[in-house]
Amino acid sequence: MPSATSGTCRPVVKYLALLRGVNVGGVVLKMEDFKSVLEYIGFTKVRTYIQSGNALFESDDDNKRRMEASISGELKAKVGREVAVIVKTIPELRRIAELHPLAGLGEPDKLYVTFLSHDPAKEDVETLMETMNDIDRHEVAHRVVYSYYGAGYGNSKRSNNFIEKILKVSATTRNWETVNKLLDLAMEKDDGRKQLQ
Repeated sequence: MPSATSGTCRPVVKYLALLRGVNVGGVVLKMEDFKSVLEYIGFTKVRTYIQSGNALFESDDDNKRRMEASISGELKAKVGREVAVIVKTIPELRRIAELHPLAGLGEPDKLYVTFLSHDPAKEDVETLMETMNDIDRHEVAHRVVYSYYGAGYGNSKRSNNFIEKILKVSATTRNWETVNKLLDLAMEKDDGRKQLQ
């Protein structure tokens, strides 16, 4: 069994893993299989949330790139296709979820967050901002794209694929409600009570 740790004594930390393009017309992956993959790697206290590929887990590894590569590799062996993985620490998730900068534009169900695998180039961010229209708006911060889709995400051409193409990075998108629910789950203790971090 592969190990998620290097064998040295490190503090155990909680992380969030986000998958790109599962169960939305692309890769089909049961969340119990996702959970099993994470546990096989060596992660503990694994908890998945809804079918879009979100999992909280604990590890004493402090290398997110290594964890992303391990998860992606095991998922490819499981489903036979490449699956992009983005791992975030809980402090990173908390910072992202503090405030959606476009919340004042309309209904909360039109707010989305696109998580980016890498920091995009400045000129690519400028290109994204230049392509905005009067319906869809974007802001880039904390290695995410905050978006407001005035006619709804499903009716926009400026979706996850569009953002990836412009910014030249892998990405995965969640609605604002899901982002906040993931933070709520991350802040719970094992007995279901909120914990302070």
